[in-house]
Amino acid sequence: MDDSQPQAQAALVRAGRIALVATTDEILAEANAAQIFDAAGRTVVPGFIDGHAHFEMTCCALTHCLSLTTPPYDSLAALAAAIADRAGTTPPGEWILVRCSFNLYARVEERRNFTRQELDAISDRHPIVVYSSLHITMLNTPALHALDLLDSDPPKGIVLHRAEDGTPTGVVTEMWDMVPPFTHAQVTEAIRAQSVEHFTANGITTIHNLPYSADDILAVQDLQAAGELPIRFRSYPHVPHQIDLDGLLAMGLRSGFGNDWFRFGGVKIFVDGVGHDGYGNCIYDLKWDEAELIEFICRAHAARQQLWMHVCSQPAIRLIANGIEEALRRHPAPHRHRIEHSADYLIDDADIERVRALGILTVTTPAFIRAQGDVLARPDYTRWPRRFRLRTLIDRGVSIVGCSDTTGSIPDGIAPLHNIACAVTRRTISGNTYIPEEAVTVDEALRMFTIWNAYGAFEDRDKGSITPGKLGDFAVLSADPRAVEPDALFDLTVEATIVGGSVVFER
Repeated sequence: MDDSQPQAQAALVRAGRIALVATTDEILAEANAAQIFDAAGRTVVPGFIDGHAHFEMTCCALTHCLSLTTPPYDSLAALAAAIADRAGTTPPGEWILVRCSFNLYARVEERRNFTRQELDAISDRHPIVVYSSLHITMLNTPALHALDLLDSDPPKGIVLHRAEDGTPTGVVTEMWDMVPPFTHAQVTEAIRAQSVEHFTANGITTIHNLPYSADDILAVQDLQAAGELPIRFRSYPHVPHQIDLDGLLAMGLRSGFGNDWFRFGGVKIFVDGVGHDGYGNCIYDLKWDEAELIEFICRAHAARQQLWMHVCSQPAIRLIANGIEEALRRHPAPHRHRIEHSADYLIDDADIERVRALGILTVTTPAFIRAQGDVLARPDYTRWPRRFRLRTLIDRGVSIVGCSDTTGSIPDGIAPLHNIACAVTRRTISGNTYIPEEAVTVDEALRMFTIWNAYGAFEDRDKGSITPGKLGDFAVLSADPRAVEPDALFDLTVEATIVGGSVVFER
């Protein structure tokens, strides 16, 4: 991933950083007593960077939640039986959190979501939340009551589905941040249980992360200090879920503060929500008044905070562009502000050109092409269009950050190699190809999870390529992704992961 030296035989790491990249003979002549890792002819790439992930939430979902994906579960009845089994072993009053696949209503035989009455029949002694992805939920009556959604109007941006008599059906969007967080002990247990299998074993050496709670941040720091978590983090707290902008700015932290293991990244906000109701009908669930959002963007930009701004609609992208344009007018300064998920939603050429001209970074999750492409291609699709115009964006000079956006709903989608395969092939779960003309090359897909991601977080001087002076982070692959057939990309594995010159995983 270094244009000045696209390929080499060996690298030497001293004190955690790359000292030399050269031929094997040249490296061995300088190595002295250094430990030698022989890749045995396999392909070595920079350690993968996940450009947007919910690391602790994913670990907790896979450890403490009931994971019921479709397939293999193909009906609400089958899901209900599994939830009832969990309720039978859960003390009364404790939350039961169930993680299911995207578009659950379209994947089960009944072609709908659970009602709260059906969940009440499973248990009225536990608050139950069934997630179809993180943004669509089904709640029983105790959960609605606990979250003050049973008899009250929901906060701005939340859709509370109601029956004809006005009572909640139990289907709610955008209430993910209302659920009580896991404790420090639970987060620590979950990271220990899941981080190697799902992150380190996939060659991930850096995560640009969105923690859910203070206990998430504390658990990561504690495990790093104990030498149990060989992953680097750049953390972007959510405003206002974790802290308001005034409080954050009062702390005096600038983007990039920290060390090579843990840095403060900037500010994450939700501009809109999921962009549809609980049954996929297109809505504009904006969470801000326009003037309020523009003023927020201007203040954060003036304070030199990198902004991550979530969108799931085209109007939200245009609204953010208005805000950044005004921020640059008031405070002309370089920036690397990002619109999360915008590479998936950008459609119009005029919007693409405006994003490029304003220097805004776009973000994509190629695994969503595979997980949701079949639904996106249906003639009855009613949400905001998503075409994943990755080829077009690259050709027009728009910077793209690749990510898993993992919350635990799609464990397969965590692996960078899986996302790279999806970006190149654009294969859906059914085997169809979703808008094949927007496919990217293997080299471009690799850049989405290495050097382009490093740039997207101001870390390109330290990460993203095998270059002298950068951190000694590598992923050893089972085969050269440039040499295999496109569909064989899904079969590639990470054989070893090296962080700062130390082997932290080997298959």
